Formats: sequence, C-alpha cells, structure tokens
Amino acid sequence: MKPSDRGYIVIQSDRMDPVDRAVLDAGRRGLEQAGWRSVLALDGLEVFVGPGRTPRVRQIHRCCILIGEYRPHGQALSSLVGGSRTPRGLARAAVDGGSGRYILVWRTEAGELAVLRDPGGAMDCMVWNRGGLRLAADQPPPEADILLSDSLAIDWECLGEIVDQPGLVSEQPPLHGLTAVAPGEFALMTGHPLREAVWTPADIWRKRRSDPSPGALRSVVDAAVAAETGSHERLVGEMSGGLDSAIVSSSLAASGGAARSRFINYYGDRAEGDERIYAEANARKNRLSLETAKKPVAAITPELLAPLGWGLRPSLHGVDVAYDRDMADRLAAAGATGLLTGQGGDAVFFQAPDARVVVDRRRRRGWRGLEPGYWAEVGRWTRHSVWSVAGLALGPSRIPPAAGRRHPWLEDCDDLPPAKRGQILRLVNCQLFHGDCLRARAADLIHPLLGQSVMEHVLGVPSDLLLAGVRDRGLARLAFAERLPDLITRRRDKGDLSAFYGQVVLSSLPSLRPFLLEGRLVEQSLLDRARLEQDLAPDRLMWAPGGNRPLLLAVLEVWARHWGERIERRNRAEQDRLADGQDHPALG
Repeated sequence: MKPSDRGYIVIQSDRMDPVDRAVLDAGRRGLEQAGWRSVLALDGLEVFVGPGRTPRVRQIHRCCILIGEYRPHGQALSSLVGGSRTPRGLARAAVDGGSGRYILVWRTEAGELAVLRDPGGAMDCMVWNRGGLRLAADQPPPEADILLSDSLAIDWECLGEIVDQPGLVSEQPPLHGLTAVAPGEFALMTGHPLREAVWTPADIWRKRRSDPSPGALRSVVDAAVAAETGSHERLVGEMSGGLDSAIVSSSLAASGGAARSRFINYYGDRAEGDERIYAEANARKNRLSLETAKKPVAAITPELLAPLGWGLRPSLHGVDVAYDRDMADRLAAAGATGLLTGQGGDAVFFQAPDARVVVDRRRRRGWRGLEPGYWAEVGRWTRHSVWSVAGLALGPSRIPPAAGRRHPWLEDCDDLPPAKRGQILRLVNCQLFHGDCLRARAADLIHPLLGQSVMEHVLGVPSDLLLAGVRDRGLARLAFAERLPDLITRRRDKGDLSAFYGQVVLSSLPSLRPFLLEGRLVEQSLLDRARLEQDLAPDRLMWAPGGNRPLLLAVLEVWARHWGERIERRNRAEQDRLADGQDHPALG
C-alpha cells in the first residue's frame, strides 16, 4: 500500500484561467488513474480521497467541509461555524469547542481557502498554490504530481536541518513549494499561505490550570481512550510491558473495549529487552488478550527502506522495518482498523529526569519553594549532586532558548518554567509518532495520550506535581495504581532495546554503508564523507550514543533519491505537456 492510498486532497478552482483548467483536467485524470474519487464539492471547493480506508468527509453548516472526526464538547460544530464571523474566530471556536482527528476547510467571504489542522496533529496537512488553483492535502499520489507547486524542488537546507535534528521532520517537509500547517494552526491561501496559531501548548499553560489530582488525570485519559477507539470494531494494541501502554490498555478495558481488541508484546533476545513478565501481568489484571512475538534481528537494506521515502515527509516512524512490516501484517490479518498505543506517555506524564523541575517549583511556590529536602530528592532522581540542584534552584528562572530553527510550538514558550518548556519540547518530538509508516497505511494509529484533551490537562498541571513525590510519571502511577499490577507501578527501570538495535545496525552495515557514502546527502554536503566513514565503523557504532543514526540517515537518503527522481519525472512530463499543447497528466 502507498501512503497516498489513504490520503485526501482539497482543490479550490473558482479562480482558474484556461491554463489552470488544463492542469486541473490533467490532475483529475491522474487522480482517477490512482484510484482516487471525488466525494464532495461545495462553494468552489472539491475534495478527493484515495482508494484505501480514507477519512470521512462531510459538509458542516453551509460553508465548511470536515475531513475526519470531530467530537464537540457542547455545541455542535455547525453551530460554532454559524456563529463565527472571521476565519480566526471560526478556527478558535472549533479548537475550543471540541477535539478529534480532523482537518476543517472552508472558503472565506473574501473567497480565500482556509484550512485548520487539529491540535493533536493526527492528520497531516500541506497547502500550496498551483497557478490560480489553491490546494491542501496530506499525501497526494504521484500520478497527480502535475497538481503540485510550480516551484516544487527538494529543500536541501531543510533536509540538512532534519539530518542534525530528526525531530524537525514533523515541522516543515524538505520540499520547496509546500507549506506545512502545524497542529493547532489555520492557514489562509492568499498569494502566499498565511499561517496563524489558534492553539499552542504554551498558551494552554498560561491560560489554564488543571485539577492535579490522580482521579482527574484518570478520568481524562479514560475519556480520551474511549473517544479515540469508539468507532473501531476491531483493534490491535501494543503492550510493551511499560507503564504507558499498560495505562492505555487498562483504560480500554475499563471502557468495555477488551472484547474487540487483541494486544501484542514484542520482546528482544536479551533480558533488558524482554518485558513479557510485565505485559502478561497487566493482561491478566485487566483480562486482555495478549500475544507475544520475538523481535527478529534482521539486516535492513535500502530496498526494505524504499517505501519510507514515498511520502511528502521522510517516514522516520517506520525505521524499525521488521517490526513495522510484522505489525502491518498483523493488522491486516486481524481486520483491524486501529492500532492502539501508549506512545507519548513519557512526555505527557513527565518521565524525563529533569533537574530543572526545582526552578518550576520555586517559580510556583515563591520563597516556600526553596526546599533543601526537595532538592535532595530531585538529586537522587536525576543522579545530580544536591549542590548542582541547589544551584539550579537559586539561579536564574529563565534559560535562553537553543539556537536554530524551532517547531512553531516552541516559538512562544521562552517565558515558561524550564521543565514545562522541556515537556513541550518532548511533545513536539512526539509528533513523529503520527508520521507515515507501513502500519499507518494498514490502520489508524491511535495515540490517545497525544490527543488534545490529554495534552491540555497535563500542560495545565505544574511539572513538579506531575512527579507526585519526585518519581518519574508519579501522578500517573497514583492515578492508575488500582488497575495495574504492582509489578509495573513500582518498577524502577525501563525496558532497553539498545543492544537489539545495535545488532540490527551492525548487520545492516554491508548494504547501508556504501548506500550512504555514495548517496545524495553526501553529494549535497549535508554529510561529510570522511566523517561519515569514521562514524560507520563497526567498533565506533558499538559504543557511540544514538547508535540507530545510520538507520535514520538511510531513511532520509531513500527519501532524497525517491523525490529527486519523482520531481525529474514530473518536470519532464510538464515540459512534454507544454511542448505538444496537450494536457496529459504527470506520470507517477
């Protein structure tokens, strides 16, 4: 399956000239060739979807199109739309009035295309112009590449930033001519797309405080799991043996979803990567069906990675190819439409040992926050001396931001307490989990802990209170203690698959090493060949931190090669079309 098989594309065509008409006609034929179909036309807008299991598309009020699922808190979305007078007001009303996994599209009174992406980020969205056409999509098919921007080209500078900071892959795709709409943003398609945020994590922190009790957190997570899974008749779930997936699976059981779900635990061949004992204890406690499967140590080749380069963004979420393929096969065999995970829990529940939490506590409590006993607890948790922790607590309360390009969520949080800012950074990195991969092409990826409601709740709880006694994910442990086995809630360590991935990387070097050394990233000077040759030495990889970096680089390399060839084909087809006066579509 291709990533585009489950995609959508919105086309505004009421401002086109004869040249645009020829492009649109060719694009339609390309979409039909790829199995796409038109599902809704409204007020100069038309929505096409792919041949796979695509999102629901429907008209809202008289001027809006909803792609995906929206769950109102009170007023129906149509009422919120009808009561809004400006694009920003409509976007704000939608974000404040409900949640879900959706894209909202409408035509403004000025005739502009407006697009809102939900704050959770579960659905992707790019916008661009093509002559007089205005377009928005997540994964357009190559057969309709004629519809992509005139200026389409690989953005090597952006790709280089992703090489250095892989987390940026969820921000701007490394393609000129396309503009990503960030979660919680809306875009107006004027001569150049104008983006504006109506929801950011920093704003949530500034404007609300959540109930910090264990019961409140449990209720929010339970509601999110029930809402996100409610429309799925068959589910497969991940149960790693860790706290986060145990919490999510227990919430599913509490909502009555156990009968329509089955869980999988993947284990490594070393003790630190084998968490079956924890997963099995949780499955027994919550009466859930559990299978276990050994993670195979299989060499990863460029050919296996090739499908991860087909999307608009490099598919770093599929870098564990053996797992990705196996889980996609299991989803298909089970007839499941959703894959339930606990991903994001480390960020949401605050797992990272961050000594800066003493600064957050001091800012919250004032002089009462100068607590040597608390500093000692934080020191033990983070493995810092009490003196270094005290230095943080007594030092400046604001820390200068890091240099370089930043995700939009990080643009307005420099005034936040530093540990809360660190939590937002981790939430940004978690956006990677919504990315394309083989299992995302097989079923919806359901990450309830990264939904709007859960993120808003934990963002409104001060960082030190999320620790509940200076324990990683302390509040979450208390909230779900009655549902989970003590084996999990009292556990001090985490599963570690570093040795497993080290074996995978080493076994993959014979094919990945020449692939990278002779690749486009080196050719474009995004990687230094001599330095890369040293970094790919087996003895160096065995001890270097971030040992899976060669796999990430290989995904970026397959993406660069695929899109280089795809853009060349598109440009040749466009030249042929102009040369013979025909309007045949670009070839995929």
